[in-house]
Amino acid sequence: MSFASRLALVVMVGLPGSVAIAQEEAPPPASATVVKVYDGDTLTLQTGDRVRLRWVNTPELRPMEAFGEEAGHFARKLCLNKQVSLLYGSVIRDGYGRLIAGVEIDDKNLSEELLEHGLGHLFVIPPDDSDLSKLVAAQERARAAKRGIWSTDRYQGDLHITSFHANADGDDRKNVNGEYLRLANVTSQPIDLAGYRITDLSGRSFVFPAISLPPGHTVKVHSGQGDNQGDAAKQIAIYLGNETPIWNNKRDQATIYDPSGKVVDSRRHEVQ
Repeated sequence: MSFASRLALVVMVGLPGSVAIAQEEAPPPASATVVKVYDGDTLTLQTGDRVRLRWVNTPELRPMEAFGEEAGHFARKLCLNKQVSLLYGSVIRDGYGRLIAGVEIDDKNLSEELLEHGLGHLFVIPPDDSDLSKLVAAQERARAAKRGIWSTDRYQGDLHITSFHANADGDDRKNVNGEYLRLANVTSQPIDLAGYRITDLSGRSFVFPAISLPPGHTVKVHSGQGDNQGDAAKQIAIYLGNETPIWNNKRDQATIYDPSGKVVDSRRHEVQ
C-alpha cells in the first residue's frame, strides 16, 4: 500500500457546497521489505514509502558521479527483496515525504557498510544524537586505503560540496538566500571554518567566519544576509552577506580554499 493510500480521509457531509478533508499519516514501519533501490542512499519499501538513508551520502546518478553506480549496485546486492529493520531519529520524514532511517540487514548496517567500502561519506541530518564512532572509523579506514570515492580528486580535501543551488527559486534578486551551497566535513575531526573562503568564476572571494563543523555535518552557505548558525543540533549555516545574487544562473563555479590557500573542492554549475 502506498504512502498516499495510507492517508486516512475523513469527509464531513451535510455542509452544502463544501467538503472538509483531514489527513493522518500512518506510523512509520519498524521493518519492511525493500522492493527498489534507486541509488546508494535511496530505497523504496513494499509499503510504498521511500527511504532516505541516514548517516551516509552516496555519489549521484544524475549527473553521474564517480562510484554512483557502484554504490547503487552495492546497496541493491545487500538489501533488495530482503526484510530490513528501520532505525529512526527524532525527524521521521524529510520535506519530500521520505522516511529518514538507518537500515539493518542480517546484523549489518547499510550506512556503515557503504562507508567501509568507500561508496559514500558520513552525512548527518540534525538533530541526531547517535553514537557516530563506528561510522567515523569505517570512513577513516576507507579513506586511508583510498577505496572508492577516496581515490578521486573530489575527495582529497577536508570539505566536500554536496550540492550547489546557483539559481534560487523565483527572482534571485528577491530571494538572495535561495542561492546556497552545502559543504560537508568529510574528515574524522571537527573543522574550524575561520579563514576558509569561497570564490565564484569571476574570482570574487568571500571569507567564512569562525564556526566549528563536526565530522559528517554540513554547513549551508547562503549568498545573502542573516545570522550565522553554529549549533550542531540544528543545520549549521553561514551567510556571505551579499545584498545581490552571487552566482550566475547559467554558468558559474564555486571553489573552496583552506586558510593556507589550497583548493579543497570545486563544483561547476552550467545550464546546457
